[in-house]
Amino acid sequence: MEANQEPNEATSLVNNLQLNLPVDGKETVSDSDASSYTKDGSLDYHGQPAVKWRTGGWRCGLLLLVNHGLANLAFAGVEVNMVLFAKSVFRQTNAEAANTYSNWTGSLYISSLMGAFLSDSYLGRYLTCVVFQVVSVIGLVALSISTHLSMLKPQGCGKIGQLCDPHSSSETALFYISIYLIAIGNGVPEPALATFGADQFDEEDPKEKQSKSSFYSYFYVALNLGCLFSETVLAYVENIGYWVLGFWICTGCAIFAFLLLVSGTSRYRRFRPSGNPLSRFSQVIVASLRKINLQVPLNGEELNEVYERENETINSAENPPHQ
Repeated sequence: MEANQEPNEATSLVNNLQLNLPVDGKETVSDSDASSYTKDGSLDYHGQPAVKWRTGGWRCGLLLLVNHGLANLAFAGVEVNMVLFAKSVFRQTNAEAANTYSNWTGSLYISSLMGAFLSDSYLGRYLTCVVFQVVSVIGLVALSISTHLSMLKPQGCGKIGQLCDPHSSSETALFYISIYLIAIGNGVPEPALATFGADQFDEEDPKEKQSKSSFYSYFYVALNLGCLFSETVLAYVENIGYWVLGFWICTGCAIFAFLLLVSGTSRYRRFRPSGNPLSRFSQVIVASLRKINLQVPLNGEELNEVYERENETINSAENPPHQ
């Protein structure tokens, strides 16, 4: 609760600019200049209040939408035929392949929970997206190289009904490491990217507020377009045995998506991480336990008694009685 009472530094700075008050010994600006700053407390690359025309908006929003679509295309290209790959290339039974897929998708969803916590509390949304998209690219490169060099033996195997030779323990381990890197690299930034895209629009500006609502709609359009390509074109390519081609297409899309993400680094609007929410949650629990035996008045209106007394004290101090 104390964190909510602390003033936002960026918001205070913008308010000082609007009031023509000195800020860190620098010259103040006019009201017209101050109105060009965002009012929601967002910051620019240098940690200063974000200027509307220079940061955020649809320029950054489009970069993040394309990034999201390509990243999901890369992920879905691996996901769509995971069971077939496990059966044809690693000679797993239906039950074993289904278990491999279930564990893999489970790690994806757990990673999303971890990503939401990390981005809001410690790393920030931008850094979370950058770091874990690199993790995803590493996993895709490892999967593509290992498939190209050692997994598809004899040549032409991997098609439906054509099993590959058994693999060594090191090849199997590399396969599992690569697919779990892909799952973590896609799951962790998933919640952060959606919120980071919405951060590019000022909630306090009516036009940008409307654009923020539109961004969420386009965000899922980009997701579905990426999955559509993977589940049609890439699924067909992999079904006929061109696993290497399919995986390298996924890798190329992931790399291009990452380059798009970092290309807008200097223009993104961002918010500082809020810190560990568990400590604030614990404070609420402790305060509740301390008051667990407190007598609650039968009349609900008496719950405001303390608040009214505080107001009376403040009013009497501000307006002392005339003598």
